[in-house]
Amino acid sequence: MKRLLFFIFLFSSLIYGQELNMNIHLKDGSTLTFSVNDILRLEFDEATGIKDHQDLKQVIESFKVLQNYPNPFNPSTTITYLIPNTSNVKVRIYDINGQLVKDMLNETQPEGEYKIIWNGTNDKNVSVVSGVYIYTVSSNEQIISKQMILLK
Repeated sequence: MKRLLFFIFLFSSLIYGQELNMNIHLKDGSTLTFSVNDILRLEFDEATGIKDHQDLKQVIESFKVLQNYPNPFNPSTTITYLIPNTSNVKVRIYDINGQLVKDMLNETQPEGEYKIIWNGTNDKNVSVVSGVYIYTVSSNEQIISKQMILLK
């Protein structure tokens, strides 16, 4: 009976005494190893595992235009937009009076997230004055407009 208890104790300590590790492979080729017992909390956004960053495909459900950043800006700002499917995209900058300042983009783009930088110049590549400007991004028949402020 003592041998059986010793065997059960030894066997259970082998099973339950295992240390499990989580390996995280970094872009630079190095690996971080953590004991699972030391991990208090894990948070994942939409992805729970990625073998290669090219395998990650962001699902874009609708056409969105984000607020430019930085805002207010000087000398340039970034406009970010997301399109859910291939479409003709136009990005235009207007002054507060509704006059076209710069036609930034007019092309067909596939689904994805895009960033375009405005450097505060007009179509003639001349710097514009400080003030409020409106940018519009259109995708197929949808148009979204937002305001931005150029401070010099």
